[in-house]
Amino acid sequence: MKLVAVDWMIIGTYALLMLSAGIYFSRRASRSVTDYFISGRKLAWWVAGTSMVATTFAADTPLFVTAIVRTEGVAGNWIWFNFAISHALTTFFLATLWRRARILTDVELCELRYSGEPGRRLRLFKGALFAFVTNSVVLGWVLLAMATICEEILGLPKLQTLLVAVVLATLYATLAGLWGVVATDLIQFAAAMLGSIVLMIKAIDHMGGVEALAVQLPGLLAENGTRAMEILPPLFTGGSAAAIAAGTMGGFLTAIGVQWWSWKYSDGGGVLIQRMAATKNERHSLLAMLWFTFANYVVRPWPWFMVALVSLIVLPELTDHKAAYPRMMALFLGPGWLGLMMAAILAAFMSTVDTHINLAASYFVNDIYRRFLRPAATERHYVRIARLSSVMFLCLGGLVALFSHSIVALFVFLLQLVAGAGVVFLLRWFWWRINAWSEISAMLSSLTVATLLNLANKHAWLGHTFAAWEIFILNVGLSGAVWITVTLITRPTEPEHLLAFYRRVRPSGFWGPVARADEGRAPQVPSWQPRRRLECFLLTVVSVYAGLIGLGYLLYARWSAAGVLCGVGFLALLRVGWNLRPRKDAAA
Repeated sequence: MKLVAVDWMIIGTYALLMLSAGIYFSRRASRSVTDYFISGRKLAWWVAGTSMVATTFAADTPLFVTAIVRTEGVAGNWIWFNFAISHALTTFFLATLWRRARILTDVELCELRYSGEPGRRLRLFKGALFAFVTNSVVLGWVLLAMATICEEILGLPKLQTLLVAVVLATLYATLAGLWGVVATDLIQFAAAMLGSIVLMIKAIDHMGGVEALAVQLPGLLAENGTRAMEILPPLFTGGSAAAIAAGTMGGFLTAIGVQWWSWKYSDGGGVLIQRMAATKNERHSLLAMLWFTFANYVVRPWPWFMVALVSLIVLPELTDHKAAYPRMMALFLGPGWLGLMMAAILAAFMSTVDTHINLAASYFVNDIYRRFLRPAATERHYVRIARLSSVMFLCLGGLVALFSHSIVALFVFLLQLVAGAGVVFLLRWFWWRINAWSEISAMLSSLTVATLLNLANKHAWLGHTFAAWEIFILNVGLSGAVWITVTLITRPTEPEHLLAFYRRVRPSGFWGPVARADEGRAPQVPSWQPRRRLECFLLTVVSVYAGLIGLGYLLYARWSAAGVLCGVGFLALLRVGWNLRPRKDAAA
């Protein structure tokens, strides 16, 4: 089915709303770089948290998830399910610290945490890497996803779609800054969820219900050593699939055992940190992360999974797996609903693209241009440079999309690229001995190992093809040996600088020499007891995974298991809420 007049009316109405919002917020965003990049630090937790979810609900997300389900089953999504542990950790141990640091970007932390020339070099290096490389890759796969959707629904060629998408996103992003992004994120999330649920219902009805689906699915992915509907990968299989199944289990164990604490966003990540920095205060920062963690892993994914499972039966011969989701939209959504879904996809696309354009521009302006090139210009000058640089970063993302074909491959490569440095990003908050050279050596070694191992796979240099999870483990191990050695043989950060950081942020952990040097001279920041933080962290992980798996069993009509898991998840969440009630000893 192609779009009809009513669909175009819905899409056009949404486009006009976006443009109007961009114009409305343009004056507010132009006041200063703080307003342009982090909304003047005035966001409520529910606005910031919903914006986090909406931003990660991109045009590429349902395509990415569908491709995984069609090739590895639902269990293949543990490649990103594991990040719930990381986000729960950020919620209860780091969200308040990020807000307390009062920084504009996560890269700015480099000079707040480390002293002298090493801190300056690290800030410049990370600013350039995150602005020009990692964000360009993310923009690339989001643009590639939108091009795929438009090609399947509208019949437009890839290059033409990319040009239109780049122009539309540029107009909106350069006008409104983060104010406009978060304002439209609320509508985008509601519309995208509604469209996804309607598509799921129509697809399941076409199959005759979940029971009929469950009868036809087993065995469809037997060649990959798994069953499509299983949420956890198989522990044991027999026959020729055993080796592949071992790889599946290896990937699962790597994800839940290593990947969540050793990836680029192990301590929050640029997009989420930007929202945390934009909140009213520390409590709002924590609550925003908590809402994001629950909504991201429990509320969002199952409509995509169910549509992907139906696509295995409806589109069995399709080899371009990322195209399955838009084809399912065209097959099952009638006039009006297809227009709403396309508007929601457009909204998701705009939200994510605008966020990453804004984030890349913040790195360039705050951590490169203002810090090293023009330190004494006016606020309006920096906002103007931010808008100009946004166009540059969007064009870079367009080039990545033009020469790429797989969203999953780009995602996996980005995970591998900085895997060896993730643990350092965490430890810098909890161990005083981490210094700038620790981060620099970890990032350089991680980039080198990931690149070399992927080239070895491509050209068969070593006579062995490494699985993605093997590259991840090797990268973490080899990079770890490098950064630990470098940390021990280089001098720690200057004591005065560490003390200033400690007084400003009040981190927990192994800060003995610094804490003793403070001698109580700085006012104590009220904080939770470590036991209560740990309890909330563990309960949140239980709640999220019980809710995620329990909701899946509910959709599979496995009533007993669904009831037990949903009950456990609800009780765990209630306990977290009890711990979060306002107290006199809680941080402001």
